[in-house]
Order: sequence, then C-alpha cells, then structure tokens
Amino acid sequence: MIQSNNFPTIGVTGITGSGTSTVSAMLAERGAYVAHADKLAHDAMSKTEPAFKEIIETFGREILTDKGEINRRALGARVFGNKEDMARLEKIIHPRVIERTRAIVKKLSDMEEYTFVVIDAPLLIESGMATMCDSIWLITAPNDLRIARITARDKIDENAAKRRLQSRNPESTLREHAHIIIENDGSPIALRSKTETALKGMKLRIHGWEGCKVLEI
Repeated sequence: MIQSNNFPTIGVTGITGSGTSTVSAMLAERGAYVAHADKLAHDAMSKTEPAFKEIIETFGREILTDKGEINRRALGARVFGNKEDMARLEKIIHPRVIERTRAIVKKLSDMEEYTFVVIDAPLLIESGMATMCDSIWLITAPNDLRIARITARDKIDENAAKRRLQSRNPESTLREHAHIIIENDGSPIALRSKTETALKGMKLRIHGWEGCKVLEI
C-alpha cells in the first residue's frame, strides 16, 4: 500500500449493531493492527486503574459485581438513555482511551509487522479521536437490522436495544465527517467486497485523487 504518511490510520465507526467490528476484522486480515476502543475502555475500568474509583464515586457501588468489579451490563443500563450520566461516564473514560490509543499508534508506526492501523471506536467522532485518522469510515445499516444484531449479540430484549440506539447522536452527525460510508445491509460476502472497494478508494485518495469527497458503497 502506498501511503501518505508511511503508516496510515483508518478510523472505523458507526452506531452499535452496524458491523464495525466485522469490518475491522476484515481489515486485520489485510495487514492492519486493530485498536478496539471498547476493549481499551474495559481495561480502563479494571480495579487497578484510577478510573475505577472515579466511576464508583460517580455511580455508586450498586454497579459492582459480587467480586467487586464493575458490572458493565449494570453500568450500561444506568447510562443508556440518560444523557447526563452518559456524559459523566465519557468524561472519565474518554481521556484514558485516547491516551492509550495514541500510544498504540505511535508504537506501531515503528513496526514492520503491520501496514496500517485501525481505530475501531463507536465514539470516534464525539471523542475527538477522529483527528488521529487519515481516513474515517462510517459503517451503517437499517435500524431493524441493528436491533436484530444487538439482541442476538448482547442477549438483551428489543426495548433495551432500542434504548442503546437512541442514546447515540443521529447518524447524520457522523456522515458529515466520513470519507467512506459502507452500507452493511447484506451478506458477509457482500460486506467483504465493499471493504475491499473501500480500501481501493482510500488508496486513490492517498494518491491525491479528488473525484468525490465521500465514497458511499
């Protein structure tokens, strides 16, 4: 891959249930290192991390498991649908995730094992991590498909899935930042083909081709 900065960074984002993890996994097969923001956020909540104490002080000990660890399901039930609580949690977690992500990108830029890095972050735009990216990919899907995927993945009911979707900003606010938009409304084979097309489109942009501002696939 011919790159603009020798080690391009792709930001993959989208509303939950759209398929960002699937696209990121496909990019990993093409030589990318994938930094999962959700995994980094989970790590930041561990008992040994400073954020743990802040979260307990903010939301109370009722969100803890019997082992004294943060129950992410209980915490999610508390913040999804409550913009004030969500903002409080993001204020605690986002700086830690951003710091860890920056460190990963910096470290990988000196390694030959990977050809590019992917930041898989549902809140890539809102958190400000998009500024680290050379190309921003938005993965989208119809809401009925999102709900079906969320309920199957997280073992929650349809109402809980809808609350998660409603907790996000409208997708229109994400579209205006995207360089590439992939509609994940078909089969895994179709999604793989679209991902390959997106990679080719990104290469053209890196070469300076300005045929279109946004590539929608």
